[in-house]
Amino acid sequence: MRVGEWAARWVPPGAVAAVWVYQGLVAKVLGARPDERAILESVPVLGGDAAVVLVLIGLAEVALGGWVLTGWAPRTAVAVQTVLLAGFNAGGLAFGGGHIAEPLNLVLHNVVLLVLAWLVATRRHR
Repeated sequence: MRVGEWAARWVPPGAVAAVWVYQGLVAKVLGARPDERAILESVPVLGGDAAVVLVLIGLAEVALGGWVLTGWAPRTAVAVQTVLLAGFNAGGLAFGGGHIAEPLNLVLHNVVLLVLAWLVATRRHR
């Protein structure tokens, strides 16, 4: 496999996976983004469990990044990514809007991520 073919095959899914792993491991599990915890603490039903839920979400995001890299069931993987991002964005904006510095920026970045994720999934499905 030539370098160009290798890059075309692995860079796009690697980029999607890197976002999930960073957001899960660094931002949530390691706590590098205190605003993430503040958003969850704004959800009334979580009460004092926000920190635990944050770590669980982070671990799920890391696993999702791994799933993207495997290429297994790519359409299912991208459907899961779509549902999660829609839910995270809706919940964050509904409950933690005051902790999100630039809501439009958040949504725009996630739309771009989903566009790339769908391109990866549909290309791998062929």
